[in-house]
Amino acid sequence: MEENQLKKTERFSWTGTGRYTAKILKYTLLILFALIILLPLFWVTMSSFKTTEEINADAFALPEKFYFENYVNAWNRANMGAYFGNSIFLTAASLALLVVLAVPCSYTLARFKFRGAKMIGLVFMAGLFINVNYIVLPLHIMLFGFGKAIGVGANITNNYFTVIVLYASTSLSFSIYLMNSYFKALSPSFEEAAKIDGCGYFKTFLYICAPLALPSILTVILFNFLSYWNEYILANTFLDTAKSTLPVGLLRIMRESKTANDLGRMYAGLMIVMVPVLIVYACVQGQLTKGITVGGVKG
Repeated sequence: MEENQLKKTERFSWTGTGRYTAKILKYTLLILFALIILLPLFWVTMSSFKTTEEINADAFALPEKFYFENYVNAWNRANMGAYFGNSIFLTAASLALLVVLAVPCSYTLARFKFRGAKMIGLVFMAGLFINVNYIVLPLHIMLFGFGKAIGVGANITNNYFTVIVLYASTSLSFSIYLMNSYFKALSPSFEEAAKIDGCGYFKTFLYICAPLALPSILTVILFNFLSYWNEYILANTFLDTAKSTLPVGLLRIMRESKTANDLGRMYAGLMIVMVPVLIVYACVQGQLTKGITVGGVKG
């Protein structure tokens, strides 16, 4: 009896030790991954407040004093302020157009059965396999030719509206794919209750289903915000220097900074690009995991 009890104690002891070791390993890996992400961010932040001589002397050392002139030079002399405004306008307008198109489209495909619905869904799913970087040149040639045909020439390519439509349309497939599954998972009890209260299809979608799908919509907004904010190929191809976005301007400032030996201005430009992304993610990430529909259906 005592021998069996001893074996059980040893087994439980080994089980506890194994769990403790697994927990240590898990947190060690998490800390390691966090350092891999945070160290480059720390390096860029510190370098943005240094002179070129300090950066060349020791990239990871703290600055002797905070050299804010780097940000002034990047914002004014390198024209990053104008690029910043262009990026905000293009990103906000593209996201607004995307949400207006993708949310009702994904809801319709998820909730209604009609002739051709499966074919439309397959067309949108096929768009997931098309990388916009591969079709930039055909798009430019096609739109330029269309501009010449209607008499506007290059104005149709060097145009904010064109880039906004391209941004929204090229990310439509992914957004519909993501939200379609979310709408399918929503309980039909919400719509049945709305129908009893006299709501039509449009009101049910606008006041019931769309708010319930807010976590999915915010996920789409976050992913596409990162995509639009960091997009380079389309902006560089379709827009001239005066209408350039931050990624295009950042490449120019990197080239100029290396030629002028002004590395501090280059790192300040990098921070101007990164900070809005960090702020948006900090504001949105709490909503991404919030279960709005939990407890919504009783019985």
